[in-house]
Amino acid sequence: MRAGLNVITAALLGSCTALLGACALPTDAAAPSTPVGGTSALVADFAQVAGETGLPAELLASMAYARTRFAMVDSEGHDRRAVGLFGLSPEDLAAGARLAGVTDVAARTNALDSLRASAFAIKQGLGSAHGLRSTLLALEPGMRSELLRVLVRGVFGTDEVGDSITIAAHRELADILVAQPVNGFGTTTEAVTTADYPGALWNPAVAGNFQVSNRGLTSVDHIVIHDTEGSYASSIAWFKDTTAKVSAHYILRSSDGELTQMVAEKDIAYHDKCFNTTTVGIEHEGFLADPDRWYTEAMYIQSAKLSAYLEAKYGIVVNHGNILGHGEAPDCSDHTDPGPGWDWDHYIDLVEGAGAAPFSAGDLSVEAPLMLVSGERATVTVAVTNNGGMAWDPDLTRLATAPDDRQSEFFVEGDWVDPAHATSVDALTARGETGTFTFDVIAPSVKEPQAFDEAFQLVEEATGSPLPFGPEVHIMLQVTPADVADGGGGGCNAGGSATGATSLLLLAVASTLRRRRR
Repeated sequence: MRAGLNVITAALLGSCTALLGACALPTDAAAPSTPVGGTSALVADFAQVAGETGLPAELLASMAYARTRFAMVDSEGHDRRAVGLFGLSPEDLAAGARLAGVTDVAARTNALDSLRASAFAIKQGLGSAHGLRSTLLALEPGMRSELLRVLVRGVFGTDEVGDSITIAAHRELADILVAQPVNGFGTTTEAVTTADYPGALWNPAVAGNFQVSNRGLTSVDHIVIHDTEGSYASSIAWFKDTTAKVSAHYILRSSDGELTQMVAEKDIAYHDKCFNTTTVGIEHEGFLADPDRWYTEAMYIQSAKLSAYLEAKYGIVVNHGNILGHGEAPDCSDHTDPGPGWDWDHYIDLVEGAGAAPFSAGDLSVEAPLMLVSGERATVTVAVTNNGGMAWDPDLTRLATAPDDRQSEFFVEGDWVDPAHATSVDALTARGETGTFTFDVIAPSVKEPQAFDEAFQLVEEATGSPLPFGPEVHIMLQVTPADVADGGGGGCNAGGSATGATSLLLLAVASTLRRRRR
């Protein structure tokens, strides 16, 4: 069903206005009862290992998302190696494997065994902590902060083969997140004010991982783009480790572009061997082997704003040459980051526009059932054209209820991230392309046939704070009581008891609808 379906639906349902009734909204739950859902085999693995270790399944899923985006990794960067589903060091993963009773090889190559080994490694030192909140509070601050940001927001993600994993949003944990120190590392308010870039958090690398200097405005002539080959929090921790002997001036988080400065611009960071002296190094969370998962629009935008600031401050002409990748720099290493997956044309365009993030949408169409029976589950697909200048990113460009944070009665646990956020865009959607938002609904219980007008709007989280944009999406649904559908009543319903052309047309239109799964 293409554009115009909602208009037709509204007109047809208008003949049943005598059946309309008010709908009570559900109240907030303390915690979601289906914390991890989706079609991925990892969903069952998280539940299994949760049973074996006592660690909550959503905590395990959040760690896998934060550290590897649900992928098995084996990568090295900045003289450290990340392996397995949690991207642990080989030593930590091996220790966990011994506790879990699996081999080192299995922990590095098999997702379930890697999850077991990683979970047992993390469980060490937690003491008697049990339950999600208690376990989070027992974790070291950096790891706790990393996981809280995932859990409070929730996740629409996919595994390595594209099957879905949804981590329900735990809004009830927001109080812990608010109480966290900057990045979970205890940065002081006084120290935060020393960041060179106004948008950055200040969290300095440890002495010995950079060279104290006094570079002026004529001393910097290039910007070097890196990726971390590890998570944001683990990279910050590494630059604060006295054994690392590496650092960068700035580091950005993939999910939302959060920016931390770790070395003052006047000082020389150890990020690019013999090309350090006249450069500023910018690290980007992620793995060059998996750019589609890690190089998000949010990170591109915030990084481009930083590069634009640096170019203006140091009088550097904006081009791919003055801004270059680690693998392109004339240094003494064999690094190749950020790799061929980094979109240089898009990035330079953003730098020239100072990282502006115009989001716009149009040409809306909806595919949805017209009629449902209470308790019936069905699939809705919303197609929208990206008319803005920025790409829409899976998990960052979401379809939310309108007005903001309204709880929908059609919420599906394990499919939606929470009752106010139905789904994210199905795939990366460049400007000019059409993005699809596919999600399930479950018809609420009604005592008599009722028509519902479910309103949604696109929300972009790549801007640092949620930004609603585009037209409102209205999905008209007629819900019939189960006993009426079974033959106990009449009216506009899917059970066939209604009569006349309106009923026949509704059924005819409904029969043409496609059914899709995210």
